[in-house]
Amino acid sequence: MRKMSLPNESSQTQNIHRLESELLKELNRYEQDEQAAILKKMISRLRKERYVRSSLQVVGEMVRTPFIWLLMSAGIALPLLVYALLVWVSLLVEG
Repeated sequence: MRKMSLPNESSQTQNIHRLESELLKELNRYEQDEQAAILKKMISRLRKERYVRSSLQVVGEMVRTPFIWLLMSAGIALPLLVYALLVWVSLLVEG
């Protein structure tokens, strides 16, 4: 029994084959050691799932980490601390 395929699947398959051949054509422009380095980098990006993430997802992941909150707190507290020290030193000099 033959599986019926949708027209969209056929065009996607053709598109994938076209992209694969284009990738191979581009890789052939480089030496073998460069090809290996390029392929290793591509595989590492695929494993880390960095191929289709949007910038919103990246920002969302950054906000979840405690380091970003520490940086934001320091950014707010530092100017306030400098202002308080400036007022304290100016009062000490006048008195």
